[in-house]
Amino acid sequence: MAGANQAGKRVGMESEIASPPAEVASGSAGAGGRAPRVSGRPRGWWWLVTALAVCASLVVGATVEHVFDQRNAALGLYRTQVLTTVSRFIDEEGRQIALPPSQRSAAAFGDLTDSINSDQGINGSGTLQVSLGAGSAAPSTQIAFSATVASPYASSTIAVWYIQVPSHGGLAENDGACVLGSTLLGSGRATNSLNLGGGETVQPCAPGWWSSGPANARQPDLGLAGIPKSPR
Repeated sequence: MAGANQAGKRVGMESEIASPPAEVASGSAGAGGRAPRVSGRPRGWWWLVTALAVCASLVVGATVEHVFDQRNAALGLYRTQVLTTVSRFIDEEGRQIALPPSQRSAAAFGDLTDSINSDQGINGSGTLQVSLGAGSAAPSTQIAFSATVASPYASSTIAVWYIQVPSHGGLAENDGACVLGSTLLGSGRATNSLNLGGGETVQPCAPGWWSSGPANARQPDLGLAGIPKSPR
């Protein structure tokens, strides 16, 4: 009997070891008898932060690109306005220098600025203002005038000339333009070229172009035309 009792105790112990109490195996069931939810990995918000950062960078990038495009467009329009003004002044000066001085008209250049301002091709928004400055069509060998080309982008004063002098039994001609001053170059008289973009520049007016004496085929005499050295 003792052996049988010992065997029964061993079996009972093994059963207890194999089958632990319910609260050890499943934990506390709580008041409702349902096991509490066991927290897994902490919820990560990194994906939301990353998405917001990406969106912000895209918005900033698009804004910068838009501003850059607008600036390039404004510069391109201003380049067209300045070059068109110079080209039309040279054409009118070339037309008038073929006339005797007594038949030339300085008033025609005022009409020219009006026609540029009313040209929808370069002033469709109505913000361009080209105004006539000092100049003269009286000298027999030179016609030179200054004009200011102003827009919301910039304001520049340009001197434009056309020279025609006798040379070796014929005529030598010279036409061109230079910048007296521009908001793109800072205040005062321009000493550097005006960069209009697109490979187009306007040279500064050289100090020697206000020398006394008649114009020659190599350079204008802006002083002869009454054009001041600095924009007013």
